[in-house]
Amino acid sequence: MSEQEAHKLLDSYLALFLPLEEEMSQKWYAYAVSGDKELSQQTTEAEFQLRKLHSDKKYFSEFRQFYEGRTNIRERKLRREIELAYLRYLPNQVDPTKLEKLTILEGRLRELANDYRPTVEGKRLGPDEVSRILVENTDSLYLEKVWKEQTRVGEVLEEDYRQVVSLRNEIARDLGFSNFIELSAVATELDLKQINRFYDDLEKKTTQPFQKLKTKFLDPKLAKRYNIKTNELFPWHYQNQYFQDVPSAVFEKLHLDDVYKGKDSHVVVAKTSDFFASMGIDVASIIKRSSLFPKEGKNPHAFATMLKREPGSSVLLMNLPHPPKSPSARDVAVLFHELAHDIHYEAVLQNKKLPVSLKELPLLTEANSILFESQTRTPEWLMSFGVSRKEANEIIQQVKLRQYVEELVFLRFACVMHAFEARFYADPSQDIGYLWWECKERYQFLKRPQGWKNPDALAKYHIPNVPPLYYPYYAIGHIANAEFAELFSRRIDQDPQTASYYHQKELGTWLMTDFLAQGQLYRWDEYLEKTTGHSLSLDAWERCYLQSHVEEQLFPL
Repeated sequence: MSEQEAHKLLDSYLALFLPLEEEMSQKWYAYAVSGDKELSQQTTEAEFQLRKLHSDKKYFSEFRQFYEGRTNIRERKLRREIELAYLRYLPNQVDPTKLEKLTILEGRLRELANDYRPTVEGKRLGPDEVSRILVENTDSLYLEKVWKEQTRVGEVLEEDYRQVVSLRNEIARDLGFSNFIELSAVATELDLKQINRFYDDLEKKTTQPFQKLKTKFLDPKLAKRYNIKTNELFPWHYQNQYFQDVPSAVFEKLHLDDVYKGKDSHVVVAKTSDFFASMGIDVASIIKRSSLFPKEGKNPHAFATMLKREPGSSVLLMNLPHPPKSPSARDVAVLFHELAHDIHYEAVLQNKKLPVSLKELPLLTEANSILFESQTRTPEWLMSFGVSRKEANEIIQQVKLRQYVEELVFLRFACVMHAFEARFYADPSQDIGYLWWECKERYQFLKRPQGWKNPDALAKYHIPNVPPLYYPYYAIGHIANAEFAELFSRRIDQDPQTASYYHQKELGTWLMTDFLAQGQLYRWDEYLEKTTGHSLSLDAWERCYLQSHVEEQLFPL
């Protein structure tokens, strides 16, 4: 079959695919913003129509022929388009009734998770209120109530989640895979053996420093905060639901939230827009068409997405505190993170040389977004809010310590996520709560509350609502982030540990026209090697953190 025939096949496919994708994306975002049940049903129907399209055996057969002979396709972009089209069809080559059932179940999980709000002492709490209580409150009994009620969403989701996993596994077995994890790895171009080695290596290299960090630094400070013994610490004492973020109280001299006191969300959003504009990157238009503040029924999380494959189509969903309330430092970091995804979308969508079917974000988008988060902790950013240079520099010294802790805390939680999903999909009949706490005890050294039986894992949004093997994107992102920090810093001749991108327009131009504009032209591992010169490795991350001597400052010998 000729390249001309391949182009013809792609054109025929895209004429069907693009309108369906656009409808699904727009319905899904509209539902996320509103919580409207009719829009949820329309989203489910649009998702099913996309799956139904990709279940077409004639198209699949033709794409498979090109895919199997892709080494003979000389045109690189065309070869890549064929690869991605084939991988969209592969997971859907089963009875459409199974795909429809799966889509309905996933839609129901989405609604149940979106609608759940914990009620504590007669008050219904929104997600922002839960977060603030866990951070600010010191009453252990009240914290326990809030943590447990928030986690009880797992009970609401468990039955449907088990059905989803079982059906996904059934579909995978129909296609010759042992379970859905294996199918997902192939469909998303992840080498499962490489990913497992990555997590094994991550566990080996972080176990000793994390255990030391928790035993000598985190737990003693938290026990003091709550006036209890270290062996009386429970999950609700770590100032976030899953112990995936740094407990802010352990850095008594670092009060990043204070930077934003007296400045409402509108002020912070405007400053954020000014930051990106100083790099020559427009986010004002993205912000204008996005949803920034919470309301009843709205998705309680944060994300960026594109509504169609055209420039000016990226949007943002946030749940910043309504003015006159001030956002937290975490809110601001998330805003930067999601806007970094949005500018990544726009760089890809604006690339006229890129075929439309390659205009998607690669796995490594998380590394870029994590890197932009760090821009909320530079002296330049802090001084834009009235902090003096002297005070900003003092804050940054504490920030360096915090970042070390942040990396270890998050990556150990990422190990929990990977282990739980891998083991649960291998045997979906097992007790969810028991498996979850077995993983948390192994990787986070947390103890399960006595007598507590609840499918806690399902309270973590990504487990019931995002297909498995997405969380490795975050873990790999944190590791690749160290590589990208060095790469970006070389372009602006700054220290990667303290680099500020303020007013770096040449960097902004390079990001938007080159580095971020490649879309899916390369597999993620090929792109990592192309940009950094080597494959996935913990070397740069180790240099940045484990070999930085920060540990000596946290707990001197």
